[in-house]
Amino acid sequence: MKVVYVSDGAALYGGTKVVYQHVRGLRRLGVLAEVVSPDPTPLWFPGAESFYRQVSPLSAAGIGPADIAVGTNWFTVPIAARVSAKVTFHLCQCYEALYPAIRDRWSEIEAVYRLPTRKLAVSPHLARLIEERIGHTARFVPQPFDARVFRPPAHDRPEDGSFRLLLSGQWDLPIKGVEWAMRALRPLVYESPRLSLVRLSQDAPQEEVEFWPDADRSIQLPIELVPDLVRGVDAYLGPSTEVEGFGLPTLEAMGCARPAVLTDIGAARSIDPREEASIRVPHGDDDALRGAVRRLRDSPDLRRRLGSSGRRIAEEYSEDRTAWALFECFSEALGFRAQDLLNEPLAITRAVEEWRRQIVDEHQRATRVAERVSELGQEAVRVERQIAHLRAARSNVESRVAESNRALGRAAGLETAT
Repeated sequence: MKVVYVSDGAALYGGTKVVYQHVRGLRRLGVLAEVVSPDPTPLWFPGAESFYRQVSPLSAAGIGPADIAVGTNWFTVPIAARVSAKVTFHLCQCYEALYPAIRDRWSEIEAVYRLPTRKLAVSPHLARLIEERIGHTARFVPQPFDARVFRPPAHDRPEDGSFRLLLSGQWDLPIKGVEWAMRALRPLVYESPRLSLVRLSQDAPQEEVEFWPDADRSIQLPIELVPDLVRGVDAYLGPSTEVEGFGLPTLEAMGCARPAVLTDIGAARSIDPREEASIRVPHGDDDALRGAVRRLRDSPDLRRRLGSSGRRIAEEYSEDRTAWALFECFSEALGFRAQDLLNEPLAITRAVEEWRRQIVDEHQRATRVAERVSELGQEAVRVERQIAHLRAARSNVESRVAESNRALGRAAGLETAT
């Protein structure tokens, strides 16, 4: 089975990361899955070079044939639909036809959703929304997540009177609710001087910095450093609007056993339906938001209880679970049972993929060793040159001393003759 995910770029965003995790998980099952994009291979995602192919300009002809083609957002779906593939899927991570910022393109977006593609939705509420708005059935596929990476800290932060609250997302992206949340929370600083707002985002617009200049900001943080950042806070705030498709940062916070304050939207209810790991508030209700943050600020026991429940929720998700759900879906679309495809040839493919990965790892290690040996060789040459220089200097000094001794001898002889 060959599966190609059609992406419009390789920038570091949560939705892009999800696509790469889909492909990585499918390849572990022996599927020949890849991502195509007009951008160069991303350096921020480990192992991307093994499944990523740059196609610029992005076109069906450049992509080539596949069994399954997956459009990863509304403007790559038409390209995926033109790929020479047996079945085309539309991966829905949100419903863009509700984004206020692109209202002038809503009709165009809805036309893409009405294309005869099979829909994959990252949450049950998004699947329901697509069915209600478009009339197409969307199949829920759980989000990929590694609870081994996003895990609780070895030790809780000391109770020193401070309270660190994590808020991720773009200030100028209304669906994330960041600007509303920051304006609503700012008065808490005056009653809790040790409240520290921790921001994780791709940029920091001047308006945001001027409004909250003393926030602890992490801009374009490498993905391998994000878990430590999450573990270092006391609570997470997710103020998104109803347009939010899933809210992966919420799951990351729960994986680290951090309690959450979430807006009462479909995405939040999908993750924590019984409100065991979070406190939900209506979007736009400033008083409710401040009240929920105060509750967590003032009760370490509540934070621990919600955090523990969040960890249990996060452990239900995994990259392998997602990959198997995708494998079943793609197999059925091609007219096969997934279990029938997991045969000996497929097992051989999986083994070959694993051997190739090991060979690549060994090659990279050998390259690093060779580079280090080269560096040491260059350093040895420099040291030998320094030794030669010192020897020459010593010889020069000894010659000068000998000459001085001879001059002194001649002077002493003259004095004796006199």
